[in-house]
Amino acid sequence: MDRRLLPAPVWLAGIGLLWLAYLLLFIAASPARLGAAVVDAAVNVLPLLALTPGIDWLVRARLLGRPTRLQAALLAAAAPLFAFCWYGGILVLQALQRALEGGRLEIIGFSGLGLGWQMFQGLVLYAAVAGIAYARAFAAVGAARGEGNAPPPLERYLTRIGDAIAPVDVADIVSISGAQDYSEVATAHGRHLARLSLGEFERRLDPARFIRIHRSAIINLARLERAEPAGNGRLTVLLHNGDSLQTSRAGARRLRELLY
Repeated sequence: MDRRLLPAPVWLAGIGLLWLAYLLLFIAASPARLGAAVVDAAVNVLPLLALTPGIDWLVRARLLGRPTRLQAALLAAAAPLFAFCWYGGILVLQALQRALEGGRLEIIGFSGLGLGWQMFQGLVLYAAVAGIAYARAFAAVGAARGEGNAPPPLERYLTRIGDAIAPVDVADIVSISGAQDYSEVATAHGRHLARLSLGEFERRLDPARFIRIHRSAIINLARLERAEPAGNGRLTVLLHNGDSLQTSRAGARRLRELLY
């Protein structure tokens, strides 16, 4: 089995703490039903064992490094699905619990405020799970960089130009603009689309040679002609190929930090 799909220790610890919280809540609601409270708490947290590795994988393998808006849209789309699956898992486990106690094996859903409360819990749990997944992913990236495991700076890559496959020297890049899952690369010889997101380019390019001037643009400092004030703390950068791009305020600060 792929170890990436197994619950990590941090997930197991978190689910254990959540089980304890549910247990204390159920005991407070009905002190005489300690045994039932243990089972009821488990019924509420066991579905997370199946769902959290999937969210962890989604963040690490499919979201991290993509444009922020795309990440937000995909996370928002996954939220109700997660809540529904968690709720469905609870209903299935409750049906099995009743069957083991001698009752009928049937799924009995919540209604009214009960249903709304369950779905709200599912959304809150989803937000917590996604937050922990991002924290784990960023920690893993930081650890890899700290251990020297980051990939070497990108120097050359292949791209498709028409029906042909051609090499692109990174030194020839003038600027890179975000284009959803792809990036539009302007070089000294023309333009093409690359199957790397802007965030992936930023991680792979040498930060001493390339700088992100805007959330949707990276420039090659060697191809910079000059930068002029554009008002409101921004700059307009003029590039060797005749293009002009406007920085964000943060991008302008990065450029000014290079002044000597």
